[in-house]
Amino acid sequence: MFKKVVFIHGSPRKKGNTLALAREAMAALAEMGIASDVIDAARLDFKHPGCIACYKCQGSEQYGCHVDDGLARAVATLPEYDAVVLATPVYWFSYPSQAKMVIDRMFSLIKFGENHEILSPLAGKPLALLATGGGVVEENLEVLEQQWSIPAKRIGVPFLSCLFPLCHYPPGEAAQDPALAAKAREFGKALGAMIA
Repeated sequence: MFKKVVFIHGSPRKKGNTLALAREAMAALAEMGIASDVIDAARLDFKHPGCIACYKCQGSEQYGCHVDDGLARAVATLPEYDAVVLATPVYWFSYPSQAKMVIDRMFSLIKFGENHEILSPLAGKPLALLATGGGVVEENLEVLEQQWSIPAKRIGVPFLSCLFPLCHYPPGEAAQDPALAAKAREFGKALGAMIA
């Protein structure tokens, strides 16, 4: 069956290092016959930034956000993919606000069962992180890794990460470093192996 991966691009930069390295991972996936799409979080239209805690998604039998905007429509597509990758830089020890909007709306893709178990159409689909940062891993990129691994653990799905510390390259040029490009491609291959 045809496999697809979605990359949620969380950087406000259209041609930054995060997307350049994500494209290397996508190239590796393509070599395995796995297609990739990109959701550009910074360019989604929205009525409300993030979740407004209306809980209408929890009162419905269907999964998805009840706010009618591009952000909700993008989140609604995530269960169509075999894996979801958050590709983001670290901004002030967390996600950029553009990525956080998507992450918060992903609450609409879970429900709580009678025994407080989490039910989701993302069940069985790996969550992965490809993250760049100007600092080191400790108390920097590891914060993103922990934040994104927790939902994976709670939903009960596999988790994979690829961190790029000390990524001090002009925008878009990180992938010109053969070592970084190879690391991104290995991440893509590992992700592809998880869903093959």
